[in-house]
Amino acid sequence: MPENHSAATLARPALQLVVTQGGGVHGPAPVDTPALSGVPGGPVPEMPGVAWLGGEDVLLLAVAMPSMPAAQRRAAVAFAVEDRIAQPLDEVHVVLGPSLGGGRWLVAVVSHTAMAAQNAIAGLRLLPDTLALPVPAQGWAVWGGARVLVRQADGSGFATSQQALPAFWAAAGSPPVTLYAGALPPGIPVAFMATLPVLDAALATFDLRAGRHAGRGAGWPRGLRGLLAVLALAGLGHLALLTADVVALGRIAKTSATALHTALAATGQSTGTDLETALAQALAARQPAGQGGLLPLMVQIFTALAADAGRVTLQDLRYAAAGNTATLTLEAPDLATLQGVETALAGAGLTVSAGAATTGGGAAEVQMTITGPTP
Repeated sequence: MPENHSAATLARPALQLVVTQGGGVHGPAPVDTPALSGVPGGPVPEMPGVAWLGGEDVLLLAVAMPSMPAAQRRAAVAFAVEDRIAQPLDEVHVVLGPSLGGGRWLVAVVSHTAMAAQNAIAGLRLLPDTLALPVPAQGWAVWGGARVLVRQADGSGFATSQQALPAFWAAAGSPPVTLYAGALPPGIPVAFMATLPVLDAALATFDLRAGRHAGRGAGWPRGLRGLLAVLALAGLGHLALLTADVVALGRIAKTSATALHTALAATGQSTGTDLETALAQALAARQPAGQGGLLPLMVQIFTALAADAGRVTLQDLRYAAAGNTATLTLEAPDLATLQGVETALAGAGLTVSAGAATTGGGAAEVQMTITGPTP
């Protein structure tokens, strides 16, 4: 559900964030800060095994999600926050965090550029420095200073400058402030003083380096790295043998394809460059009219996909004869292409049910269940 943008819209280098009327603060104004705040001079202390990413580069949200398996939740979380960010999903890294209770989950959104800048830090979990603050029972938990960190009662948080803090505080309805360190600008009263607790146990497995940004061997022991190097060399030897096999199989497949082209042409079937579709059509034509089954359904599907044949890749295919249903996993350059495929299949008279699409690595993937006429 799109948010009510009735108040000012604020921007920062990584993400565009908004303040909504009556809904609290959803992000900071742009400020110049170091990328990592856990270094000497930063606003929060160092913690063992943790590297801090400045909250200015992280949109930290509390997102309500329906009950579903963990794998489905991870696949759907990017689409759950799509209407709350001002960048395409392909440009940002969306990480599902721990449960906040009541069907809400902590979600972090970071630009891929900001994540790439942290790849040199080895062996440490990467967390937004706003998570050094606990979730307050009410109002705001604040770490003051030239940079100000804020954690809100819904579990979300942000970082901003001391000069910009009064505007955010007023827009959020002047919530009571629990101050953990530093000082606040004049005009913002301190309701409570507290000492920074140990990092929340629920964050013990949370790491911004997930998915495509997960660490690959950083901080591993030297002996283990040596063993992996030996295994890699052995793998290269096997790969060379497999490559030779693939080349030989490719020659066999090419010879078989040529023979199949010739056989189809002899029956009057035009093949063009799409041998699979031509073969499916030829086999389907040999079945009695009106009979359902895998081949007629595949003909309908491939015909509908013909316009996107060079842009859509079939990753997986499963067929259930009982309901004349095919389950396809399709990959395309972007979500718009997958939506076009769904429209084309529906326009061909097929019943289409699409699952949650995922993006990453410059591609989009979705699983579609397609039902044809009952045999």
